[in-house]
Amino acid sequence: MARRRGRSTGFPEAPEFLVIETGLIGELLVITPALRAIRKAHPRSRITVVARPGSAPVLVGNPAVDRLLPLTKRERGGFFGVMRMASWIRAKRFDAAFVFHTSFRSALMTAMGAVPVRAGLSCEGRGFLLTHRAARDRAAYEVDEHLRVVGLLGIPFDGRELELRLTDEEREEARELLAAVAGRPRVGLHPGASRAIRQWPAERFAELGARLATDHGAAPVYCFGPNEREIASRVEAAWEEGGLGVPPTIFPRNVRVLGALFAEMDAVVTNNTGPMHVAAAVGTPGAFIHGPTPVARWHPPGDKYVAVFADGAECRPCDSPRCRFERTVCMETVPVDRVEGAVVGLLSERAPAPAVPATSPDRA
Repeated sequence: MARRRGRSTGFPEAPEFLVIETGLIGELLVITPALRAIRKAHPRSRITVVARPGSAPVLVGNPAVDRLLPLTKRERGGFFGVMRMASWIRAKRFDAAFVFHTSFRSALMTAMGAVPVRAGLSCEGRGFLLTHRAARDRAAYEVDEHLRVVGLLGIPFDGRELELRLTDEEREEARELLAAVAGRPRVGLHPGASRAIRQWPAERFAELGARLATDHGAAPVYCFGPNEREIASRVEAAWEEGGLGVPPTIFPRNVRVLGALFAEMDAVVTNNTGPMHVAAAVGTPGAFIHGPTPVARWHPPGDKYVAVFADGAECRPCDSPRCRFERTVCMETVPVDRVEGAVVGLLSERAPAPAVPATSPDRA
């Protein structure tokens, strides 16, 4: 029996939607405003999201997601992976696909899966595979790009705020981890990054934490991922060399607990990487250090998120996965003073400038 269709959109009253975003944690979090808009426009819809296993947990508990399908690159990639995914998609008879991931493969599997409506950005030579497409603007904020995609299907704007829904148990776990750090403003410091080119030197993070503790009465708390023990050891060594002992250091068991830790902080400092988006998704003010990536494309909007970047590195932004020079000038030339000033401004509840230094945001 054919499903009853709505009058205005051409979709059934309870449509089946497929969303594909197989990027990293930050890339999955920046689609949450688009997911919220889809749910609000079609409250009876069933939304299935295809994501990579390492990123998928940030969508657990999101009210705009009905089914979360974590797939490894091997499962969704290659000729046979695309064929398997296309076969599965065809069997589910989706009414529309929102192809947020910009790969050719993502669009191909939805076309081969016979999804009648396929919306996404026209890039990577895949425009002909989409029924509704918009030209990609690499200088635009990624959230706005996704909202443009859903807008192609008549779905209205519903805010740009990122979302990470935490459980009471995760919040309690974070409070227990921070029990020894009380009585002073807490500043979460996350020195790691998904790529080495985006890492501010660990020794600078160590100096920043020491200054916040000794000069501003704050309580720095260093957070690291499971593969960042070498970075943690460098931070700890710098503290010990300065006669400050061992800094408060936490290795949260997963990204959701990291989000719960950030939610307990008064401010957060990260590189431009997944934890930056995690901080924004739980609403904690932050100073975010940008290196090669364009600030306007990834930095969360709003006065409580301060972009810090080097103004003397003529090579940035390059948005490259590897630096062509012997040293990463765009990260190494960001002074501690500048990040310190941004954090102090956040802690004292002043309205900091949207970017430091006060120059126009990068446009790729």
